Amino acid sequence: MMDGPRYSADEFDRESRYIENLIWDALVIDAGQRVLFCGFGEDGRWVKRALDAGADVTVIEHREALSRKFEHLGATLLQGSTSLIPAKNDAFDVAVAFHYLHETDPLFHAQIVSELARVSGRLSIVEPGPPADALGKRIARLYSQAKRELGQFEYYQPLEYWRKLLQAVKADVSQHVFAFAKIPPLEYLRDTIELLLDTMAVEDAPKEELDELRTIARRSDSLILPPPRFVLTGAAAGELPQPIFTPREEPTPTPALARAAQSATPVPETVPRPAPAPGWAPPPAMPLHPQPAPAAAPPGVPPAQVPAPGFGMPAMPAEPGAPAAPPFGTPFAIPGSDAALAPPPFGVPPMPGIPPMPGGAPGWQWEPPEGNEPKPES
Repeated sequence: MMDGPRYSADEFDRESRYIENLIWDALVIDAGQRVLFCGFGEDGRWVKRALDAGADVTVIEHREALSRKFEHLGATLLQGSTSLIPAKNDAFDVAVAFHYLHETDPLFHAQIVSELARVSGRLSIVEPGPPADALGKRIARLYSQAKRELGQFEYYQPLEYWRKLLQAVKADVSQHVFAFAKIPPLEYLRDTIELLLDTMAVEDAPKEELDELRTIARRSDSLILPPPRFVLTGAAAGELPQPIFTPREEPTPTPALARAAQSATPVPETVPRPAPAPGWAPPPAMPLHPQPAPAAAPPGVPPAQVPAPGFGMPAMPAEPGAPAAPPFGTPFAIPGSDAALAPPPFGVPPMPGIPPMPGGAPGWQWEPPEGNEPKPES
């Protein structure tokens, strides 16, 4: 197992809530704003959070099963496609694509982002980052293959990919990266693998793919890491809001900790030292060894992580000076894993000058024809 600081179960739960609060803060959704969400998501909780904040929420959704499932929330339903939104220009103050675009055909990303920018003054994209290690990529590829066989999509993109899409439609773009600072507890590994396997089994994924995931999960040195979360927002020049981030949640003192604090040996008062002799000066400080980086960000400061090289769409040239239920495809890290295990990149159908994707290119529309809707994710 990889060495390093590890969260306890309670610490990980607190950090998970903290990062979700930071994501919410970065969206800057206020009472009275007209907000458009792309779909309800897996549990509708972000739509509910916006409604609880007093926003006027509309959800664009084409799947009748999900529309019925979440109609109790009270959001306005807009039936249609995000690639051609049935709404006037600037009909909304904010549009939010929350964990939405990685589940749509990458060939439609530019069209969807353009439509969301047309109907809203501000557009936010929230996406999980791609895994960086070879084994993590392999697991993500297995899940993506299972989705492709159902005519669905599951492709994770690097931060710069989403930034380029937003820069094409909005003058100013901000970005935030939120990540866990320590290794999750073992419960996170077990829960995530079970969720992944159960979902793939329900979706009738090929047996060999399920068996390979089970083999990976049984390895004693397996370690699953939550992916970083990207929040990017685009708006007209000078109209980007400034988020105010939630302070870090402090643990509640327990009776055992209080008793330990009371029984601790008191620290003696400092005894004044005699004045040094005339002409004496302390020698320069010499560090014995480099100090390790802090395990977590200071209170009130969002944790940040440099986004790892991703996979998916072909790499775009960088601009000069450019800076949960757990999501599926989260990365596994194995100490000393062979880079030769890394699969070929994937993300879009073959294009001129780009090698074809193993197993063939996806040829499905991101939205199924009427009467042939995909099963709602559990």
